[in-house]
Amino acid sequence: GKIPHFDKFAVAEIVREAMRRAGRRNHLTLRLRELGGLVRTAGDIAKSEGAEIVRLEHVLKAKKIAKTVEEQLADKYIERRKDYRLFLSEGHEVGRVNGLAVIGESAGIVLPIIAEITPAMSKSEGKVIATGRLQEIAREAVMNVSAIIKKIIGKDISNYDVHIQFVGTYEGVEGDSASISVATAVISAIENIPVDQSTAMTGSLSVRGDVLPVGGVTQKIEAAIQAGLKKVIIPKGNSDDVLLDAEHEGKIEIIPVSRIEEVLEHALADSERKLKLIEKFKEYSYVLVS
Repeated sequence: GKIPHFDKFAVAEIVREAMRRAGRRNHLTLRLRELGGLVRTAGDIAKSEGAEIVRLEHVLKAKKIAKTVEEQLADKYIERRKDYRLFLSEGHEVGRVNGLAVIGESAGIVLPIIAEITPAMSKSEGKVIATGRLQEIAREAVMNVSAIIKKIIGKDISNYDVHIQFVGTYEGVEGDSASISVATAVISAIENIPVDQSTAMTGSLSVRGDVLPVGGVTQKIEAAIQAGLKKVIIPKGNSDDVLLDAEHEGKIEIIPVSRIEEVLEHALADSERKLKLIEKFKEYSYVLVS
């Protein structure tokens, strides 16, 4: 049958959802089939309640029902991981970071990353050994972070083998935004400073230590909330792209950053070693700026 008319609040919510799925403020998604599904479901809910007009509450109910295939996958994935304790949401661990990734275009997941550092067989012949589907991303992230580590910490990563494990990745996971997570895991492992496991992060890393914007920030933050994490670190350039649903508002502390040392400041456990490390980074950025 015919879909009833939508009132202005219902229309505004559909537009907001189109913006949320586009991943950027002032942009709308062109995945119109999915939005059409949402519009139809909201119309059906209104009709089943005998309403002549589709109101905001009908759209909100429809959003819970009309999840995309990717969102359904991500929900299953998060539940399964909670069952198997594949990610940690409390305590501190060396070399382990809760990264965030997206499946397809509309769903976020927590992607635990583990880094182990071992001395290389012979000097300056260290390798980057990555498991899981995201090997290229791991290599690129380690290359970027190794330039930073050499400059700032004075350690040459080529004297070590760096093992990176993406825990439980599978088809369709996009991970270009995992590079600050890989970098943090490697720095934690090489300096033996634990990482706060109640923190998640997403962001791309430049060779100079800048944290660059990434896609799907809203979906990634929602995944962190679902996983029971307390803080999420995002690139400052993505601050305006965060469009959380009302049910997720205020459930997690969002920390926008623009430099790798800010990531370390929020992610590493407090200690004397951490303070010294951050100090070195700050001196380096000061040199860059001046």
